[in-house]
Amino acid sequence: MFSAGTPLDPRALLAVAPMPPIDGGLWRLDGVALVLLVLVVGIAAAVVPFAHRSLRGDRHGTALTMALGAMLATTALLAVAGPLWMLGLAWSASTVATLVALGLGGGVRALLPGAVWLVAADVALWAAIVLMSLGAEGDAAALLFVIAAVLRCALPPAQSWLVGSLYAPTPVSAALHGGIVNGGGILVITQLPLIGESALASLALSLLAAVGLLVGVTASLVRTDVKGRLVMSTVAQMGFMLLCAALGLAAAALVHLVAHGLYKSSLFLASSDGIDRRAYDRRAPAVLALSRPSAAARALAGIALPVMTLAAVAVAVYPGGRGVPELLLLVVVGAAFAAAGARAARLAPSTALAAASTTLLAGGAAAYALAASLLSAVITPESAPEAQPAIVVVAVLALLLVVALGVVRRWFPMSRTGLALQAFGLGFGDPRARRPAGRASTARAIPASDPLGSPLTTGASS
Repeated sequence: MFSAGTPLDPRALLAVAPMPPIDGGLWRLDGVALVLLVLVVGIAAAVVPFAHRSLRGDRHGTALTMALGAMLATTALLAVAGPLWMLGLAWSASTVATLVALGLGGGVRALLPGAVWLVAADVALWAAIVLMSLGAEGDAAALLFVIAAVLRCALPPAQSWLVGSLYAPTPVSAALHGGIVNGGGILVITQLPLIGESALASLALSLLAAVGLLVGVTASLVRTDVKGRLVMSTVAQMGFMLLCAALGLAAAALVHLVAHGLYKSSLFLASSDGIDRRAYDRRAPAVLALSRPSAAARALAGIALPVMTLAAVAVAVYPGGRGVPELLLLVVVGAAFAAAGARAARLAPSTALAAASTTLLAGGAAAYALAASLLSAVITPESAPEAQPAIVVVAVLALLLVVALGVVRRWFPMSRTGLALQAFGLGFGDPRARRPAGRASTARAIPASDPLGSPLTTGASS
């Protein structure tokens, strides 16, 4: 839409930002690497001091804090690694640091699932590196890269290692969700030209990402524990991020990876305040009762301003194509801002606060569109291969199913489908203890002299 050098051309705005990898060196210092470094440094600045304070007095506190620092440092090395062998070393070093943190913080229950799936991801990555070093570029190496990324991102069937990490302290979860799981996205974004050359690997990436998106959305909609919901929402977000990469939207995947890492790590660090926030909400004044026309007008204003801002900025400055993948992304992001705007405007206690929240969301929509446009200028066009029609079909079906899940959960929660989704979401990937064989074994677990034995036994057995 704009020629190079015009004021609105993103390449002109970032004329000095892109830096090619250092030829023959160990480091890749380009725009993508710098953005990822900002992410890792920001998370480290929040997580490591928090861990130092919250783990003071714990017998493993110092060692665990050092392990968290090693996790984030190796993730930073992964972001700037140049040759594949250097990327593999940084990847494996982050795996070792993660397993140490899980073992110190959560014991065997957290360590065992992580050891199985993270080591499997390491094996897949090194197998791909060996094939590449032997000159065997093709479907096999690309598929192995996809497998390594999917396992690191905790997509099904590997979600159990991320769920098991809940046994570890909160700083470990913040570092995992803000840094380690992003390693899969870093791998896919940096190796997207190779993956895009393989139709089989690209299709596999889209299918696995779609499954992760659907499973994560289902589980996060029904789980009631704060951290469990955050874990399954991470699975969904990683699925969406990898689906963007499979569609060739590398810049959107990178923006999503950075935004999710910063946001999710902050949510984990604040998760301990959940009870206090719920108590505050109960004591808060009731929401101002609005007439139906007033509520509709507020919701419409909350929807219109962010969506129109997003569309206007995207059309004005986005340097990429105008195909179906870009349209899908615009619809999904627009729907997210529309839902947030309608809710914020409807629940605001006054008209002034409703207008302020709507304006703030419009600024966020503009920032998202501008960030995606600027990163599209940084990531070279050949790094984002064109999406296959089959991948577009997979993405459309996945997004339609997400909408259907939301409709069932919102309006038909007690239907047969709604109850089945609830049972699936509550049990998926939950590291629960093995259930007793029957009522008798449950009764034997509680001493007969315990006055609470009878109601506990009845409740556990029902």
